[in-house]
Amino acid sequence: MGVFQRTVLIIMGAIGATVLALMVAAPFAFPYGSFTHLDGSPSVLDHDWSPYGPMGLVYALGDILCHQEQLRTFMLNGSEMPVCIRDTGLLIGLTAGLLSGARFDRLLTDRRCLWAGAGLLMLTLAEWCFESATSVDLPEIRFILAILSGLGAAMIVGHLLYGISPGPEAL
Repeated sequence: MGVFQRTVLIIMGAIGATVLALMVAAPFAFPYGSFTHLDGSPSVLDHDWSPYGPMGLVYALGDILCHQEQLRTFMLNGSEMPVCIRDTGLLIGLTAGLLSGARFDRLLTDRRCLWAGAGLLMLTLAEWCFESATSVDLPEIRFILAILSGLGAAMIVGHLLYGISPGPEAL
C-alpha cells in the first residue's frame, strides 16, 4: 500500500536532510568567524554571495528565506548558520517527519493526523505571537516548538499526499 507515496516522502525527506546537512556544513567551509551580523529581511537577497562558491549558494538560500538575525541564529565555527534557530528547527522537524511518515504511512491516512499536524504547526504561530506581544526572547523554546511544528507540517504533507494522490498502482 502506498509505494508511490512512500517513495515521494523518502525523496522529500532526503532533500530536507541534504539541505540541513549543507546548512550545518556551510559555516565550516570558511575560516572561523567569516559570517557574522548577516541581519536582513526575508525574501530579499541582502548580501552578495557570489565570491563564496557553491557554499555561498547555501548562504544565499538562507538570505532569501530568513532574516538571519545573529542573536537568533546558531553559531558554528564562529559564524552564523545560514538560517535562524526557528528555521533550523522547522527543517529538522520537517525532515524527521517526512522520513518517519515513510515508515508509519498507515497513520497518515487517518484524518486525525491532519488535525494533529495542524495543531503542531500552530505551536510556532503561538510562540511567534507571544514573543511579538511581549518582546520576550526564548530561543530554546523557539527551537523546540519549531521542531514540533516541522513534524506537524510533515504530517499534513503526508496526509495530503496519501489522501489526494492514489499513486500509479491505482491506475
